[in-house]
Amino acid sequence: MEAHRMGASERVALVLLDSNTLILMARGLAAPSMIEEAVLAPVRLATTSTVVEELRRLAASSPRPSLRRAAAAALCLLDRLGVEVIEASGGVDADDSLEAAALKLKARGARIYVATSDRILRRRLRLHGIPSIYYRESSGRLEVEWSDAL
Repeated sequence: MEAHRMGASERVALVLLDSNTLILMARGLAAPSMIEEAVLAPVRLATTSTVVEELRRLAASSPRPSLRRAAAAALCLLDRLGVEVIEASGGVDADDSLEAAALKLKARGARIYVATSDRILRRRLRLHGIPSIYYRESSGRLEVEWSDAL
């Protein structure tokens, strides 16, 4: 199976990370290797500038100290993991920026996934045929939620 996973026909999957997934990674509950295992392909990680701003706000002013620390650690992970930051258009929230970026990248032919535990965002993505990756607490694993449109 390893030869098939890394074969020449396999494209790199682009995975857009939501703030909750980055926080899970900072807390040690998720890792890039778990994302690769979930999508059965090598991955390139990205997020939007709006997600980065959301993490900065949480790190600076969350009323929960544990969330402040986790958000700060998530910001450090961006550089360490080489996460690409995609500029989002002004005036949109993090979920809207992820959806817009995913749609744009899908239209360009990218093999795109969005890693988020946000059920509403996952539902919106499913309507566009974009699979999402989420953390299933009961198994401690990342799972892919495939779209009916795929």
